[in-house]
Amino acid sequence: MTIELVDGKAGVEHISSEDKAIIHQAKFGKSDMVFDWGDVLKCTMGSANKATIGTGCASIQGLDWHITSAESVTISNGSHGMKRNDIICAHYHRDSKTGNELVELVVLKGSPNATAAADPTIPSGKILFGAGDAYMPLWRIPLDGITVGTPVRMFTPRGGFVGFRNP
Repeated sequence: MTIELVDGKAGVEHISSEDKAIIHQAKFGKSDMVFDWGDVLKCTMGSANKATIGTGCASIQGLDWHITSAESVTISNGSHGMKRNDIICAHYHRDSKTGNELVELVVLKGSPNATAAADPTIPSGKILFGAGDAYMPLWRIPLDGITVGTPVRMFTPRGGFVGFRNP
């Protein structure tokens, strides 16, 4: 059958993450999104090596995820006389054996450069085309030598959905 009532009772478990991703992309777009909820994934630096991401709700290629209690990630030390950008990303991963999926925060480390920092390459992967990994950039962490700069937000929060009004 090519028609499926995704949210309807079918007598067997049938709703997949792919079903939800397709519908969310159709409703809201194919772009990754961070929604205006909680701390909106606010990033604070607790030290030169510890970034904390606050609560928030987001969607990576149509798959929803959220942080309900602050999460921390480690930033590698900078090098004297070198500039570097690291990117904190949400990393989607699907286990190829079990099919289990998860989202976790990771830091993609940039390459040190004496004159100008550049962002690291963010791997691309389309979940609905079978990719087992996808990355959603959240924050740029600039490093100048061993000094960590102010985190730079790499997303624009989306406000709540405004639905249609019945007259």
